[in-house]
Amino acid sequence: MPMNQFLFDHQVAAMKVDRSGSPEDRKEAAELLGARAKSMANWQKGNGLSELGWPRDERPPSCEEG
Repeated sequence: MPMNQFLFDHQVAAMKVDRSGSPEDRKEAAELLGARAKSMANWQKGNGLSELGWPRDERPPSCEEG
């Protein structure tokens, strides 16, 4: 996936967190946001790029995917 698509998906997920109507929707959107950030970090690492200045997965360790 191109980096522009990762960034677009991450921004859309961030907007969903900001505009969530209920706590359940907000939690679901935050999970998606964290997953998008993790995917970006994995892509960057796999391509030998620095992670400085890029979105990070800020979910608590209990929320991360196995």
